[in-house]
Amino acid sequence: MEQRIIPETEFQQIKQASLKLYAYTNRVLAKACRNQLQQTMGYALFDKNGCLLKLYGSETYLLWCDSIGFKPRTCWDDDSFYETAVSRGLKSQQGQWWHGQGGAGSMLRQINMYFHPLILESHDDNAQKRQLFGGIAIVAPPGQLNGESALICTALADDIILHMFMARELYDLYFNEPKGLMNIDINVHTGAPHVLYHNELLFRILGIPYENLYFKRADTFFDPLPANETFWDIIRGVKTVGEQLIPLTVRGKTENYLVSTTAYRQDQLGLRGVRFFITSPQEVSRHVARHVGNNAVYSFSRIIGQSAKMQHCLRQAEVIAHSDSNIIITGESGVGKDLFAQAIHNASRRRDNPFIVLNCAAIPRDLLASELFGYDNGAYTGAKKNGNLGKFELADTGTIFLDEIGDMPLDLQVMLLRVIEQKSFMRIGGNVTRSVDVKIISATNADLKSMVEKRTFRPDLYFRLCTLSLRLPPLRERGGDIILLAEYFIDSISTRLNRPQRKYLSDEAKELLLRLPWTGNVRELQNVMERVVQLIPSQVITPQDLSVCLDFSLENLHPASAPAVRAVPAVQAAPPPAASGRAAVTKEDILRALDCCHYNRTMAASYLGVSRKTFYRKLKELDIKL
Repeated sequence: MEQRIIPETEFQQIKQASLKLYAYTNRVLAKACRNQLQQTMGYALFDKNGCLLKLYGSETYLLWCDSIGFKPRTCWDDDSFYETAVSRGLKSQQGQWWHGQGGAGSMLRQINMYFHPLILESHDDNAQKRQLFGGIAIVAPPGQLNGESALICTALADDIILHMFMARELYDLYFNEPKGLMNIDINVHTGAPHVLYHNELLFRILGIPYENLYFKRADTFFDPLPANETFWDIIRGVKTVGEQLIPLTVRGKTENYLVSTTAYRQDQLGLRGVRFFITSPQEVSRHVARHVGNNAVYSFSRIIGQSAKMQHCLRQAEVIAHSDSNIIITGESGVGKDLFAQAIHNASRRRDNPFIVLNCAAIPRDLLASELFGYDNGAYTGAKKNGNLGKFELADTGTIFLDEIGDMPLDLQVMLLRVIEQKSFMRIGGNVTRSVDVKIISATNADLKSMVEKRTFRPDLYFRLCTLSLRLPPLRERGGDIILLAEYFIDSISTRLNRPQRKYLSDEAKELLLRLPWTGNVRELQNVMERVVQLIPSQVITPQDLSVCLDFSLENLHPASAPAVRAVPAVQAAPPPAASGRAAVTKEDILRALDCCHYNRTMAASYLGVSRKTFYRKLKELDIKL
């Protein structure tokens, strides 16, 4: 029977369909040949239909195979040729010998062969499935093979199947990974990188249509050098990296991605490669925002204020939070503009995306542009090798809060105006336009209208920024909120400092707090309460206690504003004996003290500067029933 030779076009299709078989077999058989001592002994790789795909062996072996007609592209199934070890092995799915017997063609009488099929098992609901990929054979002239040869061939086949099994298990493990996955295998001899496997999510992250890249060269997908310098360096060095921002260029399109890798390397086994885990640019922004500590933590429910003015601001802020228009928050320093910015972000549809803060007054003028827009490699001396992300890139899909916007230089105001109008920008030193989707909240304590008139702030930028505006009232206009905030700060500071005994404000102290000017607003009040908790030992805070902790002298108060405060001695942790001898304590004094101290008798006695014994005696004398 004449052996069928497959046409070249059909053979190329068969090879393409057998890429997985070839990828896992090639390394094993190539290494086996390097350790083979007999020059006329080698190996053959067959697909599941009996097509001879490739021969492995020395030059002497390959010449001998060619001389007898044992060549690739030939069919070894029994429909196309005689029954051989190959056809029997594929049918029985067991190892088979061929000793050149029978009346077969002259080529078959000149070879000895042991064939072993390549079968990968899987188990599902206790049902066993067997997938036949093909098989390998050890081949030599008659008389050169023995039982040891069969053992070698079986061991090589088992090694190949084990490799395929482990790769399948790893793929199943990583397939549902919430990141793009690609395993790149590296040829230990040539260094050529091939894609071993990947998941579908990778293509959605990269923003390109799905295609089967299995066993294709990696440089047919990722652009070759000089592009992707960091990517190719990881492959060349077989490196493991943890969550690095890396620019990747895929078929001419460049984006920054968050990349982590795990490398594997077993040179003795001919194994080398890198598994890449790739995350989207949006997740990059969220990751960096988390790590730079600019997440918004305040919500409207955490903002303290019951006054009419504050309630009006809260209602207004809740409404504008649902808009994507730019917002400007104005008010004196220390009124809580940053808290409102965070709350607006957390009430918006962007709440799960980055919230990035930049204080325009805190960054030197020369660095402000690179902080806002980032820079590319070589933008200036000392720049990072791969460039750097700016605040606008980090804030993409989220919110950027530009505090102290009135301090932004005029030349940068032009650049900011362009970003607002075009929703895009270029990095410093770059030539690639980058689109961003960012909500801008700005804040200032300056009079921007006056600055516009003085030409120190651009009018076109002013009108772009204040599409929606929110003015926060100063603390002195918020009435009872001052007491609410003071008590809140006392409690929170005491908790932070692990002070178990709560301090209370006397009525006179509350009256004084309400009459102070609070030029530093909430920030100043918080600082005063911090001093009160740390410096005043008594539990009831008096006006005299406050005067010790104030930056403002009571003598500077206008007489009409000065509180009429009864002189009450400062309460000490342990009142001196002289204090217990006080005689002029009236019923009204005791009732006021009890009211200020929430009817805590020990604290009321301390408030009055008398001992507990004296206090109880006075209760009895004055017929005060609690």
